[in-house]
Amino acid sequence: PSYCQAWEECAKHYQDSSSNQNRDLFEDFFENIFQEPQEGESRGYADDATWILTSSFVIFTMQSGFGLLESGSCSPGFEVNIMMKNIVDVVFTSLTYYLVGYGISFGQPSTPFMGKGSFPADGGYGEVESGLLYSQYIFQLSFAATSTTIVSGAVAMRLKFFIYVLYSLLAVIFYSFVAHWTFDESGFLKQMGAHDFAGGASVHVFGGTNGLVATLFLGPRLGRFDGTRPIYDFLPSSPTSQCLGLLCLWWGWIGFNCGSSFGITDDRWVVAIRCAVTTINATVGGGIASIIYTLWRTKGKLVIPEHVVNGILGSLVAITPACASVHTYDAFFIGAIGSLVGLGVNTFVCHCGIDDPVGAVGVHAGSGIWGLLSVGFFADSKLPGVKVMDGLLRGGGFKLLGLQVVAILCTVGWALMWSTWFFYFVGVIFSHDWRDPRKGLRADPEEEDQGAD
Repeated sequence: PSYCQAWEECAKHYQDSSSNQNRDLFEDFFENIFQEPQEGESRGYADDATWILTSSFVIFTMQSGFGLLESGSCSPGFEVNIMMKNIVDVVFTSLTYYLVGYGISFGQPSTPFMGKGSFPADGGYGEVESGLLYSQYIFQLSFAATSTTIVSGAVAMRLKFFIYVLYSLLAVIFYSFVAHWTFDESGFLKQMGAHDFAGGASVHVFGGTNGLVATLFLGPRLGRFDGTRPIYDFLPSSPTSQCLGLLCLWWGWIGFNCGSSFGITDDRWVVAIRCAVTTINATVGGGIASIIYTLWRTKGKLVIPEHVVNGILGSLVAITPACASVHTYDAFFIGAIGSLVGLGVNTFVCHCGIDDPVGAVGVHAGSGIWGLLSVGFFADSKLPGVKVMDGLLRGGGFKLLGLQVVAILCTVGWALMWSTWFFYFVGVIFSHDWRDPRKGLRADPEEEDQGAD
């Protein structure tokens, strides 16, 4: 495709050429320049691979941001435990994704439900083929690790460490199905026309729903809602750590969204740059909305860092599925609503007696659902480099919006099914009591009180 304009121009001169000598020159040119890529010829692949690897490195550093954010949101005495959970995320997610997950997501041959090849994700001896597989593998692995670590914050200070290791090992398998449905060309949601550019469904809605189920099985922290401990015991231990975590996640998110162009050759560089601007603009809207929200909650007296941090994260989650398919000015509104949705859902969850120390449910599930819906409202099919239907506000009717609702329902239903099964049966196995899985999942009360470190 990158040679189309040159091809048309040369073909025009070829047709206009009156001499056989000139025709021979053009034919040689066509043969050398416009031939099909042969084995060993990388052409634009090297540039694309460099972009993908750079984006992957940036995304992996988000694990540091998640660790800082979670440790700052929890009580002292759990910092090492939290950082170790982020480490095992990468270790065991990588193992399962290499052996099974990549093949489910992108293996060939494939069905609309799952891939059936590349078990494990080894490219063999083909130069171009292996390079393409490894590029896709390392980038999608960073997505899988992010989806898994979302649950770490929701279960903070309560879940047994080795049960979390088991969760990291298995969750990526079920993540991979949703990734296939939304990312792979043969996935049934992709074929229907649903649009999720950078993982709003597979990463955020899936991870946030898993976190909700986990918190329901675990129950709240000791004294969180029964009045036996003061509310000050549950305030963030380090707003500084929360803010540092946000900054790590913030710039990592640019790699997350821009890297989803999966290259910079042809018109993909335009998509990547547009994603960068929409991502930043969304955080502008989200940041302003969250500051207004926290001033409203405190009657103008305080700016609470936790509100601003989660508000900006909610805006980042919201723009994730829409970053390539909307105009840069749409991103301000999408981010602002995403911020308020995340903060509002977290407030509602707390009022329901559900203990989510970092606000993962509201930020990832709540804002992620809004982000997927925003595609159905604002998507513009005329933007270069992206294949998407027009949204409702672009004259496309309700079709795309309906497909986005289908993607949300499929993702939430799949996450509820697998995570309920996991936490119930694992809890029963460890508690030896089918009526009380919570006993098998939770850390000892002494560990909760004194810290897991």
